[in-house]
Amino acid sequence: MSAAAPPADGPPAARPRPTVRRKQGHGILYAVLAVVIVVLLVGIGAATSWYGLSKSSSPSTSTTACASGQTISGNGASFLETLMSQWVSSYNGATGNEIDYTAGAAGLGINALADKTTDFAATDEPLNDSEYASFDGATLLTLPVTGGAVTIVYNIPNWDHTLNITGPQLAEIYLGTINNWNSPVLAQNNSGLPNATIVTVHRSDPAGTSYVLTNLFQDDSAAWQESGVGVSIAPAWPKAATQEAEKGNSGLAKYVAATADTIGYVDLADAEANDLPLAGVLNPQDHFIVPNATNTQSSINDLSGQTLPSATGNWSKVSWVNAPGVDDYPLATLSYFLIYQNPAIGTPPSAELTQILIQWITWVVNDGQQYAHGLYYVTPPTNLLTQDLSALGSINWNGASIPACH
Repeated sequence: MSAAAPPADGPPAARPRPTVRRKQGHGILYAVLAVVIVVLLVGIGAATSWYGLSKSSSPSTSTTACASGQTISGNGASFLETLMSQWVSSYNGATGNEIDYTAGAAGLGINALADKTTDFAATDEPLNDSEYASFDGATLLTLPVTGGAVTIVYNIPNWDHTLNITGPQLAEIYLGTINNWNSPVLAQNNSGLPNATIVTVHRSDPAGTSYVLTNLFQDDSAAWQESGVGVSIAPAWPKAATQEAEKGNSGLAKYVAATADTIGYVDLADAEANDLPLAGVLNPQDHFIVPNATNTQSSINDLSGQTLPSATGNWSKVSWVNAPGVDDYPLATLSYFLIYQNPAIGTPPSAELTQILIQWITWVVNDGQQYAHGLYYVTPPTNLLTQDLSALGSINWNGASIPACH
């Protein structure tokens, strides 16, 4: 959804001034008129941002040429790493500016933004109250930029079937109360599972995928609710019979691919890259759904009508799991960019670099969405992308609006 660049504003074209012969004795009158004209011009200049940044929090309508050769830093979720790589390459080719993104983990990105060591964070988990507190009252913008499926992947040697599994069953596997593949509970929807200990694999780093998975558990499983583990990017995982922890989506996917009798959770792009089988997860309409970009997009669309906060609001209660559609995949999520509304109290370290940050996110919201489905991601609903663009117009530098650039 490319938006046309707004027209460049500037001072009105100068008109030829008529020759006026000064009459003797009218000097004071002309001096007064000159002062009035200067005052009017200063007012017009301030209103149209002729002199740089205007003292207004409303978006500037003036445009300038964007700088090139600049670098913006980001940190956070590995969930969108595959799509981010495409974005970074294409944005650089289109603008000449660089994005230095570290796919550390959602929680590490949030910490880096709070510590003012990165320009933007990416996360699959909306900030909770304690995370908001780490920003000392600063206003943040939460901007949905993509989405996808959290897939359940597994490695069961010599068993060539699709694993069908429910939210409560998954929760009990991670609680350790279901610890063998030939459990009668799993046999209800699967035949011929082997007599082998289940090796559960979870993220060792604070991950948005852990947040999404535990969100499903909290919705579906009384046993999980009673355990008190709750919903978190860094859960206190209950001790299962055998349990492994791996860093990053790619690391977890590679471990499952190489290790017999494992079960884990990763983004769809990493599951496909490692040729991992995908489980069918039971949705609220009692259908086992194997994830793909289409049924994940449907899930996000079907939940887009829920009451959603503004970009400056608290998103901690927003959930994208268990969409109501017949064919919706129940473990869907959106991913968000987090930035300071006033980067002068965070990063980037200048108004000029903030202009490039706005250019980058505007590019992602507009041009970047074309790459989503081909890389197993989904596009946020139009109402949210429109909200993103509006919120970018509210970014200011200590109260001064940032002129748009192109």
